[in-house]
Amino acid sequence: MSQATASDPTRLIRHLEELTLNTAPAIHQHFYDGWVLRASGTETHRSNSVTALHESTLPLDEKVAYSESWYRLHQQPIIFRVNDALSPLGLDDLLQARGYSKAAETVVMTADSRLFSALADLPLGVKLVERDLAESLADLHHMKGTAPQVMAQEIKRQALWRGPQTVLNLRSINGVVCSGMARLDGGHVGVFDIYTPENQRGKGYASILVQYLLAWGARHGARTAFLQVLVTNEPAIAVYKRLGLAPSYRYWSRLKRACVDEERAKINHDEC
Repeated sequence: MSQATASDPTRLIRHLEELTLNTAPAIHQHFYDGWVLRASGTETHRSNSVTALHESTLPLDEKVAYSESWYRLHQQPIIFRVNDALSPLGLDDLLQARGYSKAAETVVMTADSRLFSALADLPLGVKLVERDLAESLADLHHMKGTAPQVMAQEIKRQALWRGPQTVLNLRSINGVVCSGMARLDGGHVGVFDIYTPENQRGKGYASILVQYLLAWGARHGARTAFLQVLVTNEPAIAVYKRLGLAPSYRYWSRLKRACVDEERAKINHDEC
């Protein structure tokens, strides 16, 4: 990340937003007056939402109506990702007035990835395994109880990524105890899909796996590490802070009420 970008909060957030979109490919993507509209038929917000990256020239109500029609065309609910730095002034209030509820507030955390050259010792009986992407995603979504058609679409979406990546699992005699992946974009490594089965939580597996994923990034030339976590996931945020990651900014989603209720059910089920 350049010194100029790091010293300008808005440029920094725009750069991080671009990184999070680049490393989370979408099946359908459309650019519209500074906004990016993405649809994939999966659960990942970054790949199924509207993100404002640049200044708008058209009226907001016109842009919201256009976006709604685009998502109707793709036969899936519309989600707006909103933040204080890049979203147009008045967008959040307009969405609230149109019946969109706030959900899934997320914090983006960053660190110097070169901090992660030293690796934690693996617990007794636990081994680190590099996995094929499709096989690991299938295991992940079986653990989560994802619907088969959504799981198949997610595997299709993730396969669109063509950059460097690693998919790692921690395994014990009980099977997968933690899974996750890292992707490299330029000099930046992003960590995604960290998941620990409910009966294996509280044992430090996520902390260990994140260290190995970030160390992989550092070995491959990454200077900056980033990840995203729900603000309600306080245990995970505490773990990431202990590892040296710090909050950079927050964003939240705006969804229609039925979608909010469904999203909360997913959040209660998953460890994000």
